[in-house]
Amino acid sequence: MDDLVVTGVLGLTGLYLAAVILLFAIYFFGRLMYISLAAGDFGLVLRGSIAILIAGSVYLAVGCWLRKTDQI
Repeated sequence: MDDLVVTGVLGLTGLYLAAVILLFAIYFFGRLMYISLAAGDFGLVLRGSIAILIAGSVYLAVGCWLRKTDQI
């Protein structure tokens, strides 16, 4: 039973650490986009927006594919 608790705590710690790192990356990406927009660097803002759209499309496509193959 103790091994199960240790494994669960380590799993949750890793999950929370990954969530913090993801939120940190989202914050700095948003900050970069905002500063670039304020400075007038519309090329960077456009490329960042396109990257967000591509990532969202890939995420949606993977979800549709997993649902079609009855994985989820």
